[in-house]
Parts: sequence; C-alpha cells; structure tokens
Amino acid sequence: MSASRALPLRAVFRVWRELALPDDFEDSVVAGHPHLFRLALNPAEPNTHILHLIADPAAEDFTLAVEKTRPDRYAFKLQFPPGFRLTKEYRKKVKEWQQLPYGGPYEVVNPRAGGSKRVSKLARRKMEKRAVGIAHEFLSLTVEKMVEVEKFSQFRKWFGIEVNVRDVFLDHPGIFYLSAKGKRHTVFLREAYDRGKLVEPNEVSEARAKLVEFMLLRRRGLGNANSSATSDAKESGDDFVEHEDCLLDIPET
Repeated sequence: MSASRALPLRAVFRVWRELALPDDFEDSVVAGHPHLFRLALNPAEPNTHILHLIADPAAEDFTLAVEKTRPDRYAFKLQFPPGFRLTKEYRKKVKEWQQLPYGGPYEVVNPRAGGSKRVSKLARRKMEKRAVGIAHEFLSLTVEKMVEVEKFSQFRKWFGIEVNVRDVFLDHPGIFYLSAKGKRHTVFLREAYDRGKLVEPNEVSEARAKLVEFMLLRRRGLGNANSSATSDAKESGDDFVEHEDCLLDIPET
C-alpha cells in the first residue's frame, strides 16, 4: 500500500502485535526472506532503517478484503449502529459516495499529478475514498480488525494519505467504529464484529481473548495472585485488558 513499496521499520514495530508477527520478525521474516524484503538505512534519518519490498506485488495472487463483502462496484459494506439517524439527504450523499470511483489501496494514485497545488473537490473526495480503502484493507490484515489511531497514523505519509485519518473514521460510521474509551483512540472495522465479538475469530484472537479473560478474573480476585503463571500472564497480558474494554464498548450492529 506504500507508493514507494517501503516503510520505516519503526512503524512496523509499532503494529507487530496487531499483525501477529513473531517477536523476532526482523530476523525470521525480514532477514529470512531476502527475495522479498531488504533493509536499508534512511539517509534522511541516521540510525533509522527502511523496510523495502523488492518482490513485485502485482505478481502476487490475492483478493482485497473489501471484494469479499462489496455490495456493488466501488461500494463498501455499511453497518450503521442502532439508532443512527439516516436522513434522506444523508442517504443521498452516502449513495453518491459509494458510487464514486477511486484507486484501490494497492494502486499508486497522485491527485496532484498535474502539478497544481490546489485539489478539486472531486479529487479530494477520491483521496478520502482511497484513504477509506487503505484503512479498510489495513484493518482487515490485523488479527482483531482493529488498531490504535495513533499507530495507523505512523503510516499516513508512506501510504500517500493526504487527509486527516481521524476525520475519515468519524465521517464513515457505517464502515468504522472509533472508540475513545481508555487512554487511546482505537478504530475497529465495523463489519468484522457482531455484538462485540469477531465474526471470524482466529487462533491468535481466541488465545488473546482467553488471556484477557484470565487477567480480568485475577483483577476481580478470582485468580491465584501468588502463582508464577499468574505473574507471567500479568506481564504479557496487561496490554490486552484495555483493548478488551474497547471491545465491550462496541455497540451492536
């Protein structure tokens, strides 16, 4: 999704857990697959490494996540929260936006290709829709179809997103759910959840759910606080408890 097919390694480190990468992914994934990836120092920032994709992404056979649920060409699946007021004017705007053509998340699109610093209203709407497509694909690649907004923002420049990502999430409540519960803002892919649970859980998400359940029991005094297992779980599981609070905050769709 990066126009340059490159990303700062530090940004990937920020989301390694969301992407279910192994702890040693820099060695086991990056260095272990030299035909796919290459690390190089960033000349603009000393001691900063850039991860380059050297394989041709066009040669890979994969399907966009949105294509699995897309109701129509260019459209996204919409699931508005209960009680969301859909006025006639709002429905019209949504319908027009759904039909608006845009470049996919893996297509390199430059709305300023003509050299002008000014961007037309139509071009800006296409930029926004492409940002939605990138965010949708990115969230679909994560284990729990969610990520902290601040972490996703680390990729904004590299993905060529020229609009405010937080506004994108707020302006499309039928696609994204933005949780402000806890210390961080977290965005969820709404279609991936039903009643606060993943529609299609995986082994990693189920293991994390069990860990969070164990941590919550311990906090309520139902676990054995003196056991070494509990101590180990605390060290590795505290980070997930706040995430569980966000999940409980997701309204039914």
